[in-house]
Amino acid sequence: MDSTHGNDLVGAAQLLADQCRDAARSGRGLSDTTSIRAAIDRVQSLLFQLEPTAFLQHIASQSQLLACLQWLGEFQVLAYLPLGADGGLPIKDVAELADVPETHLCRVVRLMAMTGFLREPQPGFVAHTTLSASFVRRPAQLDAAMFLAETVAPSALHMAAATRRQEEFAVDWGSKRVQRQWPSFLSAVGGADDTDILAQMDWESMVQGDGPPGCVVDVGGPLPRKGGAAGASAAIFALAESHPTLRFVVQTDLPTAPAPMPATCNNNLAVYQRAQGTPQTITDAAVYLLRLSTSVCTPVRTRIVSELRAHLGVLQANRAALLILTSPLLPEPGAVPPHVERLARLRDLSLLQLVGAGNLTLQELVDLVDSIHDGNGGLVVVKKLHAPNSAVVGLGIRYQTIMRLTG
Repeated sequence: MDSTHGNDLVGAAQLLADQCRDAARSGRGLSDTTSIRAAIDRVQSLLFQLEPTAFLQHIASQSQLLACLQWLGEFQVLAYLPLGADGGLPIKDVAELADVPETHLCRVVRLMAMTGFLREPQPGFVAHTTLSASFVRRPAQLDAAMFLAETVAPSALHMAAATRRQEEFAVDWGSKRVQRQWPSFLSAVGGADDTDILAQMDWESMVQGDGPPGCVVDVGGPLPRKGGAAGASAAIFALAESHPTLRFVVQTDLPTAPAPMPATCNNNLAVYQRAQGTPQTITDAAVYLLRLSTSVCTPVRTRIVSELRAHLGVLQANRAALLILTSPLLPEPGAVPPHVERLARLRDLSLLQLVGAGNLTLQELVDLVDSIHDGNGGLVVVKKLHAPNSAVVGLGIRYQTIMRLTG
């Protein structure tokens, strides 16, 4: 063992032990796993340096785990297992229910059980673990896994051919199955939650005294959710609840009318349909939030340019209005913690392979804003909002007149 790598490995292992011990002592248990996962990643990376075959074995293991998870989902095996049943069911009975070969199911169950996904309470029986049960209780997790296996992984393996032949991987974006699974996958990958960005806004300053309520237009963001919902879909609902003197309008580009949205206690949230890139018809808003929903598969640059042009006129006419563009970035190396950058780059490559274009860097995003103009002026970035441990940025944008030299 190389002494440098050996010392690094010992240090990383000690850090991992310290992280787990501190989590237990603090009383929060292992609910905040970010630092622990980062330490595990460091230990694993060092182990791979010492034993390259372990790296190949890890890749082979992950490939088979994904294949087994897709197989379990395809034949609905997880749904046949009762939740909370310690004794489980005989594998033979489950095989009959799912109409799959018992010997095949035994092999899949054993491999998955060795990683904590499913368990064998006794020989010949299978039962849920907390992990596998979550894929039944939260169908979006299984949707994400199925999309990863059926679409993301094949497109990733097509990357070399796509580069050589300049052709994109064919995805049936019109399929209802794909339209359901795609947002679930992006949500599972993470890295697009702009809640912390929106929290930095001074919403109270938008109250117009005794005049009509200030208006906030959410353009293309995820449909609002209430209650236990988290992330971007809950952000606007929470803002509407906590700022009763403001009026919130969500504009969705869904092709069909959205399902009835939950009412806020202040009745100050409304949802309307508006096609992406069409001229903005609400001209008196104080703030336009440009939060492009992940359910759309159009390249990021195309969507941003389309919406910025659609809002150029209203921002030119209403100079007091502010447009906040939130977007996941492709971060510069070292600009964010390693685990944040890893997820951002995973998301970026997935987009590149699936739709032909990944995320933008901060400078590319600013340059894109600066490129939107008319004969009298154009859009300029007046503020930048960042959140800790996040690759999402918020750009405050206004219209500015071009100052022409005279004389």
